[in-house]
Amino acid sequence: MVASQLEDLTRKLNRQDEELRRREARINEFKDREQLLQQTLTTTQKLAEEMKVNARKEADIILSSAELQGRRSSPMPRRGGWRWWGRSRSSSGRGGAFLQQLQSLLDTHKSILDQMRRRTAGH
Repeated sequence: MVASQLEDLTRKLNRQDEELRRREARINEFKDREQLLQQTLTTTQKLAEEMKVNARKEADIILSSAELQGRRSSPMPRRGGWRWWGRSRSSSGRGGAFLQQLQSLLDTHKSILDQMRRRTAGH
C-alpha cells in the first residue's frame, strides 16, 4: 500500500513538474514578445520623431524657396507686400499668377521629395 501511494505521488509530482516546465516556457514566450514589442515601440517613436524633423525641414525649404521665387517673380515691396498683393490681385491679375507660380513651385518640390523618399525607402 505504501509503494502504491509512493507511485501515485511520484506520478503526481512528475505531472506537476511537466506543467511547471510548460508554464515557464509560456512565460519565456511572453517575455520575448514583450521585448519585441518594446523594441518596435522604440523604433516607431524614433521614426515618428525623425519624420517630424524631416517634415519641418521640408516645410522650411519649401517656404524659403517660395519666398525666393516670390521675390524674383513679384514686384511686391518688401514691407507690406501682402497688403499690396491683396489690393492689386483683383485689378491686375498678378496675384493669381503669383499663386499659380507658388503652386507650381510647391508641386515641383513635392515631386522631388516624393522621389527622394522612394529612393531612401528602397535602400
